[in-house]
Amino acid sequence: MKKDDVSSGKAKKERYQHDQLRIESGLNNKEEYAAEITAPVRKITYADQYRSAKTKETASRTQEVGDEEVAELVDSVRSNKAVGYIALFVALASLFVWPVLLGISGMILGVIAFFFGNRALGSWSIALGLVAVAAYFLLVPYYA
Repeated sequence: MKKDDVSSGKAKKERYQHDQLRIESGLNNKEEYAAEITAPVRKITYADQYRSAKTKETASRTQEVGDEEVAELVDSVRSNKAVGYIALFVALASLFVWPVLLGISGMILGVIAFFFGNRALGSWSIALGLVAVAAYFLLVPYYA
């Protein structure tokens, strides 16, 4: 054997190992990567015309809300919550003191709170006021 045959055999073995590593690691030089690099093709459909017109309509309808309007909305939400909590407090108090007067007041305030947007507080106030009034009229005959 000649020295050139040994070196060429070693070179072939190294080239084979290098190619095998490239194939196993996914870096095959015979693959084409153009599809992964290019921008995706956008499919044009007839619905795109209507979508763009719809977004233009909604964009024209929306207006920017000023800080004063936001402050007014926050104040109205706070006042609505205050009505709900007052109604709940009155309805709870009606269970212990003056059930007819405070119970009916709690129910009225509960209805107001319900229509102002505090549905949970309003519902609880109405229910507790109703329970207080009903309990009073059911229990009074036994104690009178």
